Amino acid sequence: MAFPPPPAQGSAPYLSHREPLSFTVPQQMGMPGLAHREAMPFTPTQANLIPKQTQFNAGSLAHREPMNFVIHQQAAMPALAHRDAMPFTPTPASLIQMQPQLYIGGLSHRDAMAFPPPAQSAALPHRDAMNFVVPQQMAMPALAHREAMNFEPVRQTRTTSLDHRNPMNMAQPQVTSIPHRDPIEFQTVEPSLPHRDAMNFFSGDMQIESTINSPAAIPSNDVYNNITVAEPASGVSVAEYESSLDLERENYFQQQQSVLNSLSFSSSTFTEGDVDREAEILAQQNIGDSAHLQYAEAPQAVLSVTENPVSKKQKKRHMESRDVRIFISSTFKDMSLEREAIIKRVMPALRAICSKRGVSIREVDLRWGITAEQSESGNTISICLSEVDRCRPWFFCMLGDRYGWSHTENTRDDLLTKTFAHASSQFPWIMNFTDRSITELEIRHAVLNQATITTESQKHCGFFFRSEQFSRGKGPDFEETNPHTARKLQALKESIEQRFPENVLHYSTPADLETIFKQHLIALLDRDFPEADCPTPLEREREVHDAFAQSRARVYVGGENYMFQINCFLASQSQNQHPSPIVIVGNSGSGKSALVCNYVVRYESEHPDIFVLPHYIGCSGLSTDLGRMLHRIISEIIDYFQLPTKELPNDTEGLSALLPSILLEASSRGGMLLVLDALNQLDDKDHAQELHWLPVQFPPGVQLITSSLPCRAAEILNERKWRTLKVEAMEERERRELISSYMSDCSKSLSSTQIDRIIDSPHTSNPLFLKTVLNEIRVHGSYETLNARISQCLSASGIPGLLEQVLSRIEIDFRDKKRFIGDVMATIWLSRRGLTENEVIQILGIAPFLWSEIQLALSELLSTRSGLLNFSHDFVKQSVASKYITTASAQAYRKRIIDHFLLSDSLDRKCEEVPYHYHQAGMISELVTFITTPEIFFHLTSEQHLFDLYKYFRACSTFNPAAKLVAAVGISSEYKTNTARLQQTGKFLQDLAHFSEAETLFKAAVSLVQARRPVDLSAMADVQDALAYLFRVQARYEDACPMYEESLKIRKRLHGEESREVAASMCSLAILFRKMGKYDKAEPLYSGSCVLRKKLLGLNHPETAMSYNGLGCLYQDTGKDKLSEEHFGIALQIREHCHGPNHPDVAMTLSNMASLYLSQARYDEAERLFERALRIYEDVYGESHPDVAHTLAYMAGVFVEKGKYSQAKPLFERAISIKQEAFGRRHPEVAQSLSDYGVLHARMRDYDRALQLYQQCLEIRREVLGQDHPDTAQSMNNVAAILTDKGQYNEAESMFREALQTTERKFGASHPNICQTLLKLANLYQRQGRIANEILPLYSRSLNILRSYYGETHPDIALTLNDMAILKYTQGQPREAEALYLQMLSVYERLFPSGHPEKVKACKNIAAFYAAIGNSTEENKFLTRAASSS
Repeated sequence: MAFPPPPAQGSAPYLSHREPLSFTVPQQMGMPGLAHREAMPFTPTQANLIPKQTQFNAGSLAHREPMNFVIHQQAAMPALAHRDAMPFTPTPASLIQMQPQLYIGGLSHRDAMAFPPPAQSAALPHRDAMNFVVPQQMAMPALAHREAMNFEPVRQTRTTSLDHRNPMNMAQPQVTSIPHRDPIEFQTVEPSLPHRDAMNFFSGDMQIESTINSPAAIPSNDVYNNITVAEPASGVSVAEYESSLDLERENYFQQQQSVLNSLSFSSSTFTEGDVDREAEILAQQNIGDSAHLQYAEAPQAVLSVTENPVSKKQKKRHMESRDVRIFISSTFKDMSLEREAIIKRVMPALRAICSKRGVSIREVDLRWGITAEQSESGNTISICLSEVDRCRPWFFCMLGDRYGWSHTENTRDDLLTKTFAHASSQFPWIMNFTDRSITELEIRHAVLNQATITTESQKHCGFFFRSEQFSRGKGPDFEETNPHTARKLQALKESIEQRFPENVLHYSTPADLETIFKQHLIALLDRDFPEADCPTPLEREREVHDAFAQSRARVYVGGENYMFQINCFLASQSQNQHPSPIVIVGNSGSGKSALVCNYVVRYESEHPDIFVLPHYIGCSGLSTDLGRMLHRIISEIIDYFQLPTKELPNDTEGLSALLPSILLEASSRGGMLLVLDALNQLDDKDHAQELHWLPVQFPPGVQLITSSLPCRAAEILNERKWRTLKVEAMEERERRELISSYMSDCSKSLSSTQIDRIIDSPHTSNPLFLKTVLNEIRVHGSYETLNARISQCLSASGIPGLLEQVLSRIEIDFRDKKRFIGDVMATIWLSRRGLTENEVIQILGIAPFLWSEIQLALSELLSTRSGLLNFSHDFVKQSVASKYITTASAQAYRKRIIDHFLLSDSLDRKCEEVPYHYHQAGMISELVTFITTPEIFFHLTSEQHLFDLYKYFRACSTFNPAAKLVAAVGISSEYKTNTARLQQTGKFLQDLAHFSEAETLFKAAVSLVQARRPVDLSAMADVQDALAYLFRVQARYEDACPMYEESLKIRKRLHGEESREVAASMCSLAILFRKMGKYDKAEPLYSGSCVLRKKLLGLNHPETAMSYNGLGCLYQDTGKDKLSEEHFGIALQIREHCHGPNHPDVAMTLSNMASLYLSQARYDEAERLFERALRIYEDVYGESHPDVAHTLAYMAGVFVEKGKYSQAKPLFERAISIKQEAFGRRHPEVAQSLSDYGVLHARMRDYDRALQLYQQCLEIRREVLGQDHPDTAQSMNNVAAILTDKGQYNEAESMFREALQTTERKFGASHPNICQTLLKLANLYQRQGRIANEILPLYSRSLNILRSYYGETHPDIALTLNDMAILKYTQGQPREAEALYLQMLSVYERLFPSGHPEKVKACKNIAAFYAAIGNSTEENKFLTRAASSS
């Protein structure tokens, strides 16, 4: 069964429980077959070996070093405490971690030897093996709960691969998900591997796990007018297409069920007799509480599937708002000291308390800061009472001995009269109380006007009466001198005490009030938001979605038909084995979200027993992140159905892979309705728009409603042939109904002529446009100019133009204060994800009264979610950008935002906003100083901010932030003696290739552990592993070996021979031996770790995948290609299951397999896999990371093999530049790329440049790897081939012989790597004119070896046949030569498409042969074939 694309990866991913990503630098040795070297030119000579024929000298043979595509072996670190787990929370990437990557070396393909004109001997190109070494990637820093990532260079012999990597205890960012992946055929989860019997680690055959497919058809439902089915491809009927789609979906569904079942264990696979449980628990405690220990209990799923539906005590919990706005009422002059205490001391303390409880609190004190000008506007009463409404039910009032601003019995205040008149249209009841003060009006509107005392009013109001003693003798500013108003004040107090006796508190002085006010408010907060009942992040996000739904479910018309169609469709699918989703589409502003929100509200009320989970993408700053969305969906399902769970993955890939299984859980418990609104608003990262994360089919009882604007996601949905429901433009009847409902709600009406004008405008068929016009009509103050205002609105070109009109109108309303409108909107636009009200007020210095006016004016354009102000619609954001944002203004606003948050008490908000604005403003020096402050740095390594931290460090590269960070940590008394923090920082820097700085920190950690008494052996093993891994990354193998060996001994002593920690240490040491070319020592370590991990952890575990990957690398290195592909396939399937299809671990295995395919001349397959791996790495690490360089080299190697030299050259140059920057100029990785680049120049016949590159490579390898290393032998082959072309035969033969002896010692006498030296030596002998009996045995030996490995079809076999044909011809055996040439062409015909350079050269070579023997008919035939193909 084809392994279908998994629901992808996404967020973040914190890669929990993963081995650290190893950035390996392999030392390669030549790949087996001589991949496609230049064919030897057929050179006719004057020798009379053949009567009546022109005779030929064999031309020089091309130097064909196989390109060694080295595959990465991951570093196998135990659950190592050598990097304490960073306490990260999931991100959406919390992603991304860096992983070991493959090393691929190049098969050096040489062009077929050309058959040159007579009497001429052409030098054949030097074909150096392109060693495309890809290091194991640096582990990304702080990835959640992972062992520190190991950034390790892989040294390869031949084709090496990435292999075992330690689990990183670091929170991980959300990894970017790369949707496109080629399905790979794996029929079984674990094929039986007979060749493994020789491993004496277990007995018995491995069992094959198979998957059973049971296709079930999805009934067709094309019965509703507005529900459309996208047409299938031309020539395929709808029925045929749906039948095939049903089968594909069923296969996918069955696979997900199988995967879930394979993970469903209720407990560890250990029995009591297998292991000492106390010892196991103790071992885990020694390692620490990092999340990866969840795996220590063996193949246990995050959830277990049960057949029994749970009881319906699960309930849909719509969150109550946790936004608290407290209206503070008082008279003005006499309460200045009280207000000062509340604003400056009480409220900041309460905000700190509320912040910890997930509560946003803000005081509204409109009497503070009010100016005469603002009072004279006549808005005072309307604004005050509107704010009372917005703050309900929270209302606190302070009363002394002044009544406040009011008419007296003898005089009328004109301004107050104007103020009453202005407010009366909105609050008509006030006209019955025109003799009362504004303070009393506030109290009446808040509580006294209510016929009965509601529970909410009783709970949330507070009255603070000041003692008369305080005011006595202080004059009219503190005491009422008018007996009439004094009686009103007394009556008001008596009424309050009568209605709310428990809510009245008395105080003597402002200092007393400060204490009483704070205690009273804390008591209310404790009751409403107890500390022990702090909402979870899940509940907070739920609140945001509920608030969004309420905002869209107000006035809604025209949706009955759509709701009916949705109901019918869902009903038609309810009994299907795999219900088909429905997709709601329509133009922006057409009302899709309003339809979805209203449908959800109605559906929940009509189906109270069905779980409805809506996710409104774009309703908050977090809702658009794929990883966070997946985490929320899975968490809500777990919460509702009360599922048992362990810690969820923090990475997008892992969450994507888990989603189908969680939906199965919901299916088995009664089903659910999942609603995903506005897929088009998903953040443009993790390739979220490709919908790789969204299952292709859904289990029984699980239904999906989704909506989208035209975008890539909509295209994918269309390709899936899901049902669509298009929200059309509003019809005239619907527009009339909306106008009537809207105007009725605001107690206004329009004439029939005005209504007709509005309806006649084509723009008003869009609900958002129409509602915006109606709102402008509602706030328009003059009926005489209303027609002109309607005309102006209808003249707008569209919604953005109309919204700019709205902003301009609001500016006019605020006259000389209009600048604040632009300030507010621009500041919110520039913020990271919105600002709180207090942040806006403080950043811009807006008086509270003015802010209330502004907020009321902007109420239709702004919305508050999770306490942060943001725009109510994306169109508003567009209009603000167009109207207010310029480069200069953005810089000025950013500076104000930075200045504010630098002084903020909230570390989280500071870390969210300050570095973001430094980066956006180009203030790099300031950014470096900020992010290298230890307190800030460690906060930024949390899952929430980690991705940003990587970005910031890359942006600061010219300022050497690594050195600044090390210096800052080194002088910090808090951190310089903290081993965990030192390792955490070192790991982060290692992941970013700052090796010297990382080494400084790791050595400091080692010294700290060594100095402790008694010595903590577990900690010692961990820090030694961390430092050894760093040494391995830098190819300092002799330094690393004793440290790894000592760590293995310690772990056996601590945990016993059969433990997870020992398996990890075995892998680490196996990688090292493999890099050192000590394969006999590496294989038993790899095999032993594989057996232990399967026994302890189960098959579907990341660490088991590491062992399979390592064995695949080892088998490829030693020429056992079939076993290599088998093991890579198992590793790939496990990793896609664990992490999703777009994780760097998956990319690593993809590259390993691609390198294997490349060595087998399966170029198209190799290219596709390399391209996918490159996309993953660039998304995760950026474009200048060593792992990207390795993959670029792989891609260049593919282009070389395909004859696309011009495309290969810039990729090689970019790869070399990146590696030199990362490793320095004397590193095996750099040597490998120089050698690969030399191959390209040899293929292009630029021999001088090729020799220069080969010699540079040989010099580095001799210095770093030693004389007796396979990679050094490879370089000797390359240089000797060039020397052959230059006629320096003795030096060349000596070097070839030495290289041959080295290779035979390492691999034996029948390994494909020997073939390259044999053929180059044969080339040399032909040039020297030696007899055939010396040359032919070399060719025959090489051909036999190649056929034994590859069968009859491989490019190196074709090249060898070509060379043998030339030899036969020179011996006077033209018939034998002809047969060999035709065999060569047959191989190429099977390998390459028409027009491939190798086929063209082969045809020309054969034509030259026929010309030499006088067969013009065949000569012309092959020349014609060559011309038609080129």
